[in-house]
Amino acid sequence: MESNNRNDRQAGSGSGRPPRSIYERAGSDGAWLGLWFTAIFGLSVASMRVGLLNVVVLTMALLVPFIAYRFLRRTHVEAHGLLAYSALWMQGILTFAAGSLILCAAAFIFMRWIYPDFILDTLRLGVEFYSNESTGTGAELAEEFQTIIDRKLAPSPFTIAMVWMWLGLFSGSVLSMFLAAIVRLVKVPVDGGRS
Repeated sequence: MESNNRNDRQAGSGSGRPPRSIYERAGSDGAWLGLWFTAIFGLSVASMRVGLLNVVVLTMALLVPFIAYRFLRRTHVEAHGLLAYSALWMQGILTFAAGSLILCAAAFIFMRWIYPDFILDTLRLGVEFYSNESTGTGAELAEEFQTIIDRKLAPSPFTIAMVWMWLGLFSGSVLSMFLAAIVRLVKVPVDGGRS
């Protein structure tokens, strides 16, 4: 922990401004990532009506690792390559935690107050889609979804939002583990320029 703080102080030295800690960076980067996640969620909802938006959603989702890499790479370059692997990994974890928290809040607000029937409508779309499947598995899924609707067993907006938050946090921590290693492997320019 002490080495992380020392590395944080070294980051930004010579730039004329006080260094930013990995926690401050994770907070600001996480805010942007949270907006990105929220945009993906909003477009996913819209893609239920406009199927072409699925391409945009998939593209945005695939760009997440590259965005996270740029965040970590910028920090490492500004620290002149002196940040420890653990500090970069921690920044990645906290960035995804902040982003996932924003997504969780936005999704909960949307499903609770803006579109209260979102979960049921999604289940109904599932019933409609799988009912048209010619396979027995599709019919079984359609029947299960219909049972959930009929017995009022649909998960609450809070449950779904929390699942998405934990999924984002877990997948983000695993992704950050690999990204931090890649960032450490890529050579830092001697002049401290960004790459």
